Amino acid sequence: MIIYKTQYAYRSRLRTRLLATALAAVFAGPGVTAQTATPAIAARSEGTAPALDRAQLDALLTAPDKVLFIDVRRAEEISAIGSFPVFLNIQASELDRFLPFIPKDRQIVTLSNHAGRAKKAAAYLTAHGFTVAGAAGVQDYAKQGGFLYGQKIVTPAITGVVAADTRVEVIREGFEGTEGPVALKDGAILFTENRADRIVKIAPDNSISTYLEKTGGANALAVDAKGALLAVQTAPPGIAVLQPKPKLLASAYAGKLLNRPNDLAVSKGGNIYFSDPGAAPQAGVTPPKAALYWLDPKGKVTLIADDIRRPNGVALSPDEKTLYVANTAGEALIAFTIRANGSVAERRDFVKLAGFKDTPNGPSSGADGIVVDAEGRVYVASSAGIQIFSPAGEALGIIALPKAPQNLAFGGPDHAHLYAVGRGSVYRIATLTHGVARPGK
Repeated sequence: MIIYKTQYAYRSRLRTRLLATALAAVFAGPGVTAQTATPAIAARSEGTAPALDRAQLDALLTAPDKVLFIDVRRAEEISAIGSFPVFLNIQASELDRFLPFIPKDRQIVTLSNHAGRAKKAAAYLTAHGFTVAGAAGVQDYAKQGGFLYGQKIVTPAITGVVAADTRVEVIREGFEGTEGPVALKDGAILFTENRADRIVKIAPDNSISTYLEKTGGANALAVDAKGALLAVQTAPPGIAVLQPKPKLLASAYAGKLLNRPNDLAVSKGGNIYFSDPGAAPQAGVTPPKAALYWLDPKGKVTLIADDIRRPNGVALSPDEKTLYVANTAGEALIAFTIRANGSVAERRDFVKLAGFKDTPNGPSSGADGIVVDAEGRVYVASSAGIQIFSPAGEALGIIALPKAPQNLAFGGPDHAHLYAVGRGSVYRIATLTHGVARPGK
């Protein structure tokens, strides 16, 4: 959801959207009838609407094709408190003007701070023939542990990285998975919408388009020194060139197929370092052997380590003399020294990560994607947010996000924006630094 700066701007965009909906209904012709609401939460015939709790709301949020959310609060309340991805934000007193544009083939949930205004709006809509599933208070939902969208998120001051109160921009939410971002020369960002098996492009002006489909289950992306687009693939597992001409680079080690490669980093000389943690861990299930590999320019795959419990994100320092590896199941970010021939040595714990804890699937820091900036600072996507460290391993600060990030990249104008993707969302943060001047991450 995007909160516009003025109510006028919001309504202008909204009316265009609603008009399109109305025209679609006209061309669809008669016969469109209201769906029957879920009996357990359907509005009663006398016009009162039940207050929905978090579990009921979470269930409805999983069916965006069947449910519309209408928020009857003022725009400034939404900006300050947050909301859900809504179909319509309008004052309850103005609902009558928009009745012709609200589809009657969906269930409706009305929203306000504590459900008072929402119940009145629900009763009004029910009286006019709409199927209302219930009313909800967004602050009540948040108190029950639910996450609200749209609130203003800002950064702390981190020297050389971000100024205090820099806005975390929500580019878009609701993607079918978000992983593996990489920047192109013009600052555009590519990332994988992995559950949809496509690659999405975000231009420097934040416009969004589909870049490539049927990617072989691509998860993470990189660009090599010649401008070729590379990916770790999961269906089937492998390391491949996607563009300009598809080519499989590796799919096995020592005669055994790879499990489920996750992330990769490519040096200017063509060395590729990639992680293969296997599938996500499940309680009570023995996971496949996880590993970290080196794929040299001649196509040889060499095992770097097989004792990292869950290797995940990988990245190179600006001088390409250090390889960083995230261990999702560990407390430390790991570093290796890269020799002149591309092989690695001198493994060490680089830093300890905040947020390390026990979970039902074992210990976890949530450490995922990594990116470095031109000054050699290291940025780690983790359960705590974006954790930032100096080249010497000093903790510089954490940027908290609405959802835990999964991967990172510098891009945008002058490559001076930090993009964070994860859990269906894409965020952008203006920085005081910029990415490394080389292809890839």
